[in-house]
Amino acid sequence: MKSMTNERITTRVSIESKELLEKAAALAGYASINSFIANTMISEAKRLITQEHFLVLSKNDALAFVNALDAPVKSNSRFLNAARKHKETVNNENYPI
Repeated sequence: MKSMTNERITTRVSIESKELLEKAAALAGYASINSFIANTMISEAKRLITQEHFLVLSKNDALAFVNALDAPVKSNSRFLNAARKHKETVNNENYPI
């Protein structure tokens, strides 16, 4: 069974930054600046990771997106040429895989 260990992360900050962190830790009710920093870092890390997994749209943007999906595709000559070239490339027997 893997033993539980606490890893250490250290950083250097200016006196002003340390005082700011101490004040914030006290206001948030943390017993120590270390627990405040650790909890805040973890919270922010989770927020950033979640933010990367979800796309939040306004109501207008969401409606525009759905309408664009529902709209019929308009093919122009550039699109048709690109599609034809892609098909030729994929079907070419000499195309390296």
